[in-house]
Amino acid sequence: MTASQIIDEIKRLTPEEQAGIVRFVYQLDAERKLSGPELSTLAERLVNAKDATEASAVRESIVRGFYGGRSHA
Repeated sequence: MTASQIIDEIKRLTPEEQAGIVRFVYQLDAERKLSGPELSTLAERLVNAKDATEASAVRESIVRGFYGGRSHA
């Protein structure tokens, strides 16, 4: 099954079932460690951040992506 087919199936779910998918994806994203190239891209975004809010969000993504979870920061 392709990603496109999975997305089509998710679109057919009820709103409650879709909400469960959304929670799962957020949890998966929070636990996943990023690759070296992904971390490098985030580091470049941090250096080029236009304001403190953007820099803070990117910094949080780097920490979460490096450690693979939110509680290690």
